[in-house]
Amino acid sequence: MQIALTASLQGMQRASDRLAEAAAVIANPAQGAARAADPSPAPPAGDAGLTAAQASGEVERALADSILARRAYEANAKALEANARLQREAISRGA
Repeated sequence: MQIALTASLQGMQRASDRLAEAAAVIANPAQGAARAADPSPAPPAGDAGLTAAQASGEVERALADSILARRAYEANAKALEANARLQREAISRGA
């Protein structure tokens, strides 16, 4: 069970790293937009005006990965707690 907790922690760290990398790319964007400029006077639609990094969805994916990793860690922690409680009950009953 300890392996599952360690793997969850590693998953949270990897997700955090991916989120930091994606945020850094957006913070320091390359020149150029994801789409060509729209010459019409209408407001931009969709991803127009966004950098390629912003339009890629990497930050959104990295954020979702970090949320999923945290939930996996929480689930594993609850399983460990339940297992410890069952062991304590078994020991207290003399089993």
